[in-house]
Amino acid sequence: MGIHDVGSLSLGQYLAMVRGWNRAHGDNKPKPPSGAEFDAAVGRARSPQYGN
Repeated sequence: MGIHDVGSLSLGQYLAMVRGWNRAHGDNKPKPPSGAEFDAAVGRARSPQYGN
């Protein structure tokens, strides 16, 4: 997307794009989950309600 294409975006689309860029390139990187949080997430993903 070039700078000339920005005018065709809605305000919501533009804000979503800026938030995504800030999340990817900003200093506020999310911390990785702890071992227990990761194990809990894997357990939920493997539960019967997800078909696994």
